[in-house]
Amino acid sequence: MIRIGIAKAKNILSALVNRVAFGSERIILESRGNPKAALVSLEDLRQLERASRPTRSQRLLALAEADRVRAALEGRRLTDSTKQLHRLREERARALSRR
Repeated sequence: MIRIGIAKAKNILSALVNRVAFGSERIILESRGNPKAALVSLEDLRQLERASRPTRSQRLLALAEADRVRAALEGRRLTDSTKQLHRLREERARALSRR
């Protein structure tokens, strides 16, 4: 895996894309020495997307857990959770953006 500054990468982008696509390399793009992004092959991207997608069994387990929680909460008086839900969604979005 090589690291290259974004400014330099702009000048040789075509060569970098070919190295990634045909040479099976992964390239880290940096700005002021800090990693910002990566160039990866389409196959690597597909593998990453497959790995981050929940499987059918994981989805079924999550639904079963939701049913269990729903049953446990049945009849209880709940507080307004709009703010908490909004905070959890923001945390999830941040976690997903880091992947």
